[in-house]
Amino acid sequence: MADFDPEATRPAGQGITAELSAAGFDDALVVGRGGFGVVYRCRQRSLGRTVAIKVLSSDLDVENRERFLREGYAMGGLSGHPNIVNILQVGVTSSGRPYIVMPYHPNDSLAVKVRRDGPLPWHEVVRVGVKLAGALETAHHSGTLHRDVKPANILMTEYGEPQLTDFGIARIAGGFETATGAFTGSLAFTAPEVLEGKPPTPNSDVYGLGAAMFAMLTGRAAFERRTGEEIVAQFLRISSQPIPDLRPQGIPDDVCAALEHAMSADPGSRPSTAAEFGRELQEIQARHGRHVDEMALPGNARQHDQPTVTGPLPKADADASAAPAQHSATTQHAAATQHPAATQHSAATQHSAATQHAATTQHAATPRHRGATPPPQRPFAAPPPDDAGTGRVSLRAVIAVLAVLFLAVAGTGLYLVLRPSDDSDAGSAGGESSEELPPTAQWRAVRDAPTARQQTATTVADGTVWVFGGLDDDGASAAHEGYDPAIDTWKTGPDLPVPLNHAMAVTWDGVPVVLGGWIPDGPNLTATASDRVFAVRNGQWVELPPMPQPRAAGAAVTIGNKIYVFGGQADNQLAATTDVFDGTTWTTVADLPTPREHLAATTDGTYAYALGGRNLSADKNTATVERYDPATDTWTRLPDMPTPRGGLGATFIDGRIVAAGGEEPTRVLAQVEAFDVTTGTWSELPALRTPRHGLALGAVGNTIYAIDGATEPTHAESTAVNEALQIPPRQIQPGPAWRRLRDAPIPRQQSASTVADGTVWVLGGLDNNGSTGKVEGYDPAIDTWKAGPDLPAPLNHPMAVEYNGELVVLGGWEPEGPNLTAHPSDRVLALRDGQWVELPPMPQPRAAGAAVTIGNKIYVFGGQADNQLAATTDVFDGTTWTTVADLPTPREHLAATTDGTYAYALGGRNLSADKNTATVERYDPATDTWTRLPDMPTPRGGLGATFIDGRIVAAGGEEPTRVLAQVEAFDVATGMWTELTPMGTARHGLVVATVGNTIYAIDGAQRPTHAQSTALAEALDFW
Repeated sequence: MADFDPEATRPAGQGITAELSAAGFDDALVVGRGGFGVVYRCRQRSLGRTVAIKVLSSDLDVENRERFLREGYAMGGLSGHPNIVNILQVGVTSSGRPYIVMPYHPNDSLAVKVRRDGPLPWHEVVRVGVKLAGALETAHHSGTLHRDVKPANILMTEYGEPQLTDFGIARIAGGFETATGAFTGSLAFTAPEVLEGKPPTPNSDVYGLGAAMFAMLTGRAAFERRTGEEIVAQFLRISSQPIPDLRPQGIPDDVCAALEHAMSADPGSRPSTAAEFGRELQEIQARHGRHVDEMALPGNARQHDQPTVTGPLPKADADASAAPAQHSATTQHAAATQHPAATQHSAATQHSAATQHAATTQHAATPRHRGATPPPQRPFAAPPPDDAGTGRVSLRAVIAVLAVLFLAVAGTGLYLVLRPSDDSDAGSAGGESSEELPPTAQWRAVRDAPTARQQTATTVADGTVWVFGGLDDDGASAAHEGYDPAIDTWKTGPDLPVPLNHAMAVTWDGVPVVLGGWIPDGPNLTATASDRVFAVRNGQWVELPPMPQPRAAGAAVTIGNKIYVFGGQADNQLAATTDVFDGTTWTTVADLPTPREHLAATTDGTYAYALGGRNLSADKNTATVERYDPATDTWTRLPDMPTPRGGLGATFIDGRIVAAGGEEPTRVLAQVEAFDVTTGTWSELPALRTPRHGLALGAVGNTIYAIDGATEPTHAESTAVNEALQIPPRQIQPGPAWRRLRDAPIPRQQSASTVADGTVWVLGGLDNNGSTGKVEGYDPAIDTWKAGPDLPAPLNHPMAVEYNGELVVLGGWEPEGPNLTAHPSDRVLALRDGQWVELPPMPQPRAAGAAVTIGNKIYVFGGQADNQLAATTDVFDGTTWTTVADLPTPREHLAATTDGTYAYALGGRNLSADKNTATVERYDPATDTWTRLPDMPTPRGGLGATFIDGRIVAAGGEEPTRVLAQVEAFDVATGMWTELTPMGTARHGLVVATVGNTIYAIDGAQRPTHAQSTALAEALDFW
């Protein structure tokens, strides 16, 4: 992706503007250009948000157009990682130009930031390195190499979080290159072995990350071109010299050593995985007393009491042998003392004596991660040149680098294939495990605030959660304190000009602004509602034009260049108006439909959201949620919060509004609830460790911080507690209905299927004439079916996987007479160079079984032969078959899927549809154990299953007298089943597959047994 340049935006051409508008995107402005397309900033009408749209150039051929779309689908699979740019949508304009929709990042890339502001502090560079190491490990775990890690491809969110972008020259597992498959990696950030023409590996990306960090620290690349230097000379420096020593510039020795480790010219001397490099950086943070950032690694169940990486690691890190410490039980808040009903807040309200906060929680020292490789303590020596002892580089290397440079100019693709590896052998002694599912995230303690207080104003600016005023143990406060989560440290700013409580705060024009509140004017919390507005500029508070009316306990947000204020009260009268400040004057717009005070507010940058609150007393709480649209000057009622409450906090994070805490007449709440603005649904998050109201709530990156507050009703018992909850990435959610696709060429059922190169392949099965050997593929990028070579023999009820870049078909029934008489097969066929070739047969014949690929192995389980259920699990490593732990519940007509780490076996039956099962079992190749998971809600055989964004989806199936349309999803993280929209057509023996963010249901039988095959194809989109 080209660098975004907000200062250089220019109108788009009329043609593309109209096409994007027809697709739902208005106000297109060009913000970047690259060799393969243009990036536009647009407003997405349906969700009212600003997005970036990468549109492919119109003069590229059909093959590149298809690859461009497949890039979007493939990268959509990585979008759940908090440090990888989200792919929001993939589509084609009315003239046929493909496009990919991503979030718009106005803060631009790190390359622009360094160019504008100069080198970054070393601790910030290490923090960014930890985050991106987790992003790369996730990509590598899914079989994807980035191949162009550099500051220009690292965007910064408005919360200061780095996000890796532009996988345009990535290698995606499955053997296809993306649309920008030509070599375009920057020489200064490319590993020496890749410049020599060798295939890239995960630690080639580690080199790129190290080189990017070097540039962030110094403002220049380690091996950038020198004036007058030829390209070959630059290549020789990259491949034969150590990186410049940064120690004389004051960079800590261990930081320098880590970069030298990552950028070693010898690939074998680097960290072997991105996770290993990330932990090396985490150790640096721990040694220097810095906050240890968490890497989001694939498969990790992170425990949040300790700021380090915990939980099961990817296979490459299996040597980290010790189990993580157990998550300590969260102390329950004991609120045994009944507090009198809270009276309405007024100038005469009595303030209860607040007890002093006792025993400030100590910030635990971060343990070193076991098994991490210590960084070298000295610069790596340069490896000997190719011609040892001569000081000359070989002709082969020079020719290789010239060839690579020619490819960069000519645009010829490098066909380098990365395949996930798995060096482990599952042990022979296996069995069923009683292992629990990973727990969901919990709040964790972080450094307490310097002052125990409540009813503060709060805002986030420059990655710091700022807290202003409030009520401390002595009454109203003017204190100004900020929590910096990057280094787990509190800092102070200039005190407010006057003490304030129940004020509001926003970040506007780059600075904190505090509005309204109560200004004390006597003892016992007597006070006057304020209309004053203060902004901190150059370390001083300055006064801005006052609000049109005084208000306290209200709410405020910033949208664009305006401040919006609503709710609150003055002199026991609720404020109904919405007041707007444009930097010069205040105006009044549409009234808040439900006036209330002690409400909370947040914004997604487009709308303002007003949540909860009360009608002047805690026994008149509301659950109301209302949304204000500045574009239309209208308020809209949204679904109520599950829990009515006032005195709550709210923030917006990753597509969700999060509401926390609050007050009722006799108790304080710990509830935390999240509203997904896309789906319009509420869900429950882990409760606060310390129930409270009048708290400060703010989000930085993917973490929410809950600070201060009152632990008893009214204004009693202020606290300084600060806790954090890391929010998992928002799961994409299913659309309202399945949509009809182009029908398959022939109706059939009981086929094998797999996805390869973004195409859903359907192989064999039963058509209207019996068994078939037909092979057909559906390409969702262009809604087209294509034919592959027929199978060597007709097959029904076979299995299929994608393995080593090839389609592989296993087992099934081979017909041998009329009326579906057949014999079970043990044959294994692979499509190689357009021909079906025979691989070693399975240890036993089986049909109606299940198979998945994990790493470099095929796992086969379930099925039957001659009316006998197959219990064994057979594994193929590319050469031979072995047998591992038996499937605990043998059955046939089951379904299977994988998340890349585990195999999941779902449903099935004991040889007849009246003996269906709802059983779900998970196989772990690392431990050779099966684990029983929660049953499906609907027992069924003949179903299909697929995996999408952390969930297993089961669709269709057969009962003795009916065929099912049910679609159910199992969330692996929470262990919960939910019901999704049923298919438009009930069927069993169908194909179910995922490409990008869409599930496809193809073919199948519309009646029990083998009657009424269909060619129907449907899709359910997730967003």
